[in-house]
Amino acid sequence: MADYIPRPNAVFNDWQNNMFGIISEKREQWKIGEAVFARLAGLRSQWNSAYALASNRHNRTEANVTAKNEALAAYKKELRMFVKSHLAFSEYVTDAERDSMGLTLRSPSRTAAQAPTTAPVAEIDFSTRLRHIIHFRDSNATGRAKPGKVHGCEIWSKAGGQQPESEAEMTYLGVDTCTPFTVSYQGGQQGQTAYYMLRWVSTRGQHGPWSAMVSAVIA
Repeated sequence: MADYIPRPNAVFNDWQNNMFGIISEKREQWKIGEAVFARLAGLRSQWNSAYALASNRHNRTEANVTAKNEALAAYKKELRMFVKSHLAFSEYVTDAERDSMGLTLRSPSRTAAQAPTTAPVAEIDFSTRLRHIIHFRDSNATGRAKPGKVHGCEIWSKAGGQQPESEAEMTYLGVDTCTPFTVSYQGGQQGQTAYYMLRWVSTRGQHGPWSAMVSAVIA
């Protein structure tokens, strides 16, 4: 996907306001988790505050401008990661919705990638308190390389309660283009078991078969 973030601060501010409004309205439909959305909202709030101070040319200070630039860099970085993981290749987001957010659409003229035919294999490192680090690889590979024409690994989870019978009972966490994927939990979830299922997603948003379900205790 080509660069889609406007450079002028004023234009960027209008663009992100439009995008964030649409994300806020659609986030449940698009299976965007609360923690992921909260992080994006937090960085947006920092940008809004810093931009407002730095935009006042008569009263702003050098520190205001520096804070605005730092907030902008952090917010843009998070936006790029968010778009890649939750919007660009999501089966829940339509091209019309991407277009309404000002995102560059994938070219239909490129050679179509086939849906992945293999599944990821996942291993969970649960040695860190309130954190699971999910390492994944292809079932047909010994190394960490993804299959050809695969964008990344889609990860779904359920924390606590009975073991789910299928992915229908799980929550979409996101797409990771490179192993590992880290999941953080709250203190009240300590001692619960978290369950995961993974699948590859191609560069055209096509999904491969599900992995075997794996689980680990939240330490």
